[in-house]
Amino acid sequence: MISRIFGGVGRSLIFSGTVLLLFVGYQLWGTSLDTQGHQRDLTREFGETVGVDPDKPKDEALRSIVERLSKIEPRTAEPLEAPAEGEGAGFIEIPKIDLGPTVFVQGVSKADLRKGPGHYTGTPFPGNEGNAGIAGHRTTYSAPFNRIDELVPGDHIIVYTNQGKFTYEVRPSPDERRSGEENRLWGPGWFAVRPSDVSVLDQSDENMLTLTACHPKRSARYRIIVQATLIADPAPAPDEDLDPSTSTVKPENSETVGSDSGDEEAAMIAGDPDELAPAIAWFAAVVAIWLASMAFAAFLRRRQRRAWWIYLFTVALSAWPLWLSFTHVDKFLPSF
Repeated sequence: MISRIFGGVGRSLIFSGTVLLLFVGYQLWGTSLDTQGHQRDLTREFGETVGVDPDKPKDEALRSIVERLSKIEPRTAEPLEAPAEGEGAGFIEIPKIDLGPTVFVQGVSKADLRKGPGHYTGTPFPGNEGNAGIAGHRTTYSAPFNRIDELVPGDHIIVYTNQGKFTYEVRPSPDERRSGEENRLWGPGWFAVRPSDVSVLDQSDENMLTLTACHPKRSARYRIIVQATLIADPAPAPDEDLDPSTSTVKPENSETVGSDSGDEEAAMIAGDPDELAPAIAWFAAVVAIWLASMAFAAFLRRRQRRAWWIYLFTVALSAWPLWLSFTHVDKFLPSF
């Protein structure tokens, strides 16, 4: 009796450990598959707006899109209207860290950042006057900003929009931000701030780009900040001012967690509590499948029949509900 109890506990621990390892693998690689699918769709949709054949392979389409956008003269381009949240807004490229042209979307909610880097709504559009902000993940969803801590002054960040090609040059981290040990909270081309410190998105007379991501990797304790200066004239911006009700920056209260920018920063990593129930339901289906297969395997063994094929069948049968459970768990948890 005791041996059966210990055997059951042991099998439960092995099962739990295997599921945990599979979920870690899903976080590291499975979420990237999701982002890659979104990137293909966004590239196709953006390509259609500039006359690129939507049936072209993704890499070939990217080259064609970037070439066409690079030929646009920014100073004479028409002002851009902001796209709808979640739609492709342009492309960002960072050669130093091997980030090829990647679609960035409008907005920085968790749903937006599953598709790729996101433009902070309410900050100027990249290529326009002022301080434009773009956020991205470092460890999940293709991790576009995984290596931005390797950027140093002078490195280039390239942005392509329907107003042309814009090159930004990484600036040195400010002396006042260089506190503590180097490479922990600051480096030559980056620095870290608390999530509530959204002053990095404040507007000034400088034309610049601010990249943000969680820091350190797999943690939301800080935000890593990389700032770069536009090294050419900006493109025309829309005549209307930024809408204060949607801006991520409130000049008179930009450091507070309760500001609009703080709310958007929180939304960037926050999980969705409504995803817990379907996650549990799909995982319960996985457990039920395995319990049924184990019972059937025991039945076959009692009749001296081979039962190993049951487990192969069960692995295949439970793969899809387990994947669905992982997708809901991932949406429930914060993402970094």
